This record gives sequence, structure tokens and C-alpha cells, in this order.
Amino acid sequence: MLVYLKSCYKPFTFKPKKDLLVVLISWILVTGSLSIANYIMTPQRGGLYFIFYAVVGAFIFGVGLPAYWILIQKKESLEKLGIAKKNLAISLILQVLLAVVLYANQTDILFSQNFIKILPLIALALTIGFFEAFFWRGWVITRLEDSFGTIPALLMGCILYSAYHIGYGMNFDEMVFLFFIGLMFGILFILTRNIFVLWPLFQPFGQLITITKDNSLDLPFLAVVGFLEVLVGMIALLFIFNKIAKRKSKNKSYGTT
Repeated sequence: MLVYLKSCYKPFTFKPKKDLLVVLISWILVTGSLSIANYIMTPQRGGLYFIFYAVVGAFIFGVGLPAYWILIQKKESLEKLGIAKKNLAISLILQVLLAVVLYANQTDILFSQNFIKILPLIALALTIGFFEAFFWRGWVITRLEDSFGTIPALLMGCILYSAYHIGYGMNFDEMVFLFFIGLMFGILFILTRNIFVLWPLFQPFGQLITITKDNSLDLPFLAVVGFLEVLVGMIALLFIFNKIAKRKSKNKSYGTT
């Protein structure tokens, strides 16, 4: 066990890489898109809010940009982004256990809701949950880790994660709380190197309970289709980029033989 924990840890270093600039740009774009969605478009404007929140922010900048950089530009694998077969089974089991332990006593909040009303929120939580697990853990933390080591990456990643929520209009106290939530998610990811320790159950379930408890969003039923389309689009984009990267790598290897 100790040997495995040591293998998960990268010692402190200071080797800033070009990836950091892409991380910074992606953070600005994602946070900016969220801010535009919430402050300018507002949830009341429906379609425009959805476009900036889910399509532009989460899909294009949150998943598309990091995937393009790692898979197409750097010709690396999905494992670099935390999507791997390694530790998949234990990751899925662990997230189920965590969801039960942390949220079992809050399920009455969900069961008391009308299913038709809550279904759009489930679609939102699954879609944004995938984006957050992929972007904040699979992308931001791993890129920071390559430049600075595990502990600095966790701390800086959590600062960026909590600061991103300014786009939701959250105050300083709420962002401090989210720093520690991000720390928990980040540690789980570091231990497994797999975003499936967080998605599709643990992180989305917590988000769903929070949204339902706060009664902060009232989405039309049509939002189910929209969010699920974005989720399918994210997964399809990763699959396509991965196929392109593998093809380029294969062609390159043939060219050198």
C-alpha cells in the first residue's frame, strides 16, 4: 500500500512547461463563459444561458480545448487526462461507497421532488459533473503536477477551482468551502489517477442535492435533451480526438520503420 501511495506522489519541482499557458487560457475562457452565462445571459434567458454555460464553457473550452491540446497537439493518450482502464473497478466502487456514506441521509430531498421537475437537474449534474471531473482533475491538476509536483498542483488546482465559482456569484466564504471540496476531489483523483472515482455518481450526486436543496434552478423539461446532447458530444469528441491521435502516432511509427 505504501509503495502504491508513493507511486501516486510526484515530489516538488519547478519546471514550468508550455502546458501552463494553455491551462491559464482555458481557465480564463471557462470562467469567463460561466460569468457571461450567469451575469449577462442569466438562467431566465434560457437558450442563451445554456449556450454559454454548457456548450461554450463546458463543451468547447472545458473539454474540447484540453483534449485538443493533449491528444492532437501533444499526441498523448486519454490516460494523461484521467480517462483510463487503470483502477477503473476500484474507482467506481469507491465513488459508490463515498456517495452512500456522504449523501444517504440527504436522499429525502430528491425523493420529495416531482420527477419531471428534477430530471433536467439530473441531466445538468451528469453533464457538468463530467466536465468538472475532466477539466479540474484530469486536466488542471495533472498539468500543474507535471510542472510543480503533486502537493503544489493540488493546492493551486483547488484555488483555481474555487475561484472559478465567482462565475456563479458565490461569496468568499463559499469559495473557501469549495477549496476544501476541491481538495477532497483532487486527492481522490491523485490516488486513483482516474476521473471515474468522481463521475458519474459521486460528484454529480452531491451537485444535484445542492441544487435541489437551494432551489436555485428551475429548468424546462427540454433542458434534459440539451444537456444530454452536450454530454454525448463531449464523449464523442474525446473518442474522435483519441482516434486521430492514435492514427497519427501509428502513421508516424510506420514512417520511421
